[in-house]
Amino acid sequence: MSKILEKISQRNLAIIFILLASIVICMPLLNKDIDMTYDDGIQHICRLMGTQQSIKEGQVFPVIMSKFCNGFGYSWNIFYSPATAFVPLIFRILGMSFTNCIKVFMFVVVFLSGFFMYKFVKSVTRKNNVAILAAMLYILLPYRITDMYIRNALAELTSFMFIPLIFLRII
Repeated sequence: MSKILEKISQRNLAIIFILLASIVICMPLLNKDIDMTYDDGIQHICRLMGTQQSIKEGQVFPVIMSKFCNGFGYSWNIFYSPATAFVPLIFRILGMSFTNCIKVFMFVVVFLSGFFMYKFVKSVTRKNNVAILAAMLYILLPYRITDMYIRNALAELTSFMFIPLIFLRII
């Protein structure tokens, strides 16, 4: 076992641990019966549908869903973070449903936020083990779990990814 760990670089070991923690925290998303429409979830699903429809209509930067509200339109992507609608739509290319797009996006955000926290703490402490521990604790924060499984707050969950990046640029 120690020979295997010696062969794996410290950075790769960190990525493996962060990936495993991300999988653990996102395991409930694999349940096909999980209700993604609770709290803000239905809004995110509708935003994905409207954004996809607006892109098909030829809008370059789709911020107004023209077919919503009985044809009057609704400017959902002006009021709410458009990145949390555009990025999950990338997974629609693979033929995923709108709810699965959100689930995969949540996993990617959890992994990247852990990785960025690892990079930040590693640059501050210069200690790999401390950085791995900080990244795993950051992924497993109770508030993040609340955002994912109770509030379904996609933009707030995404903001966790940028906090370590901001501090990384400050130092």
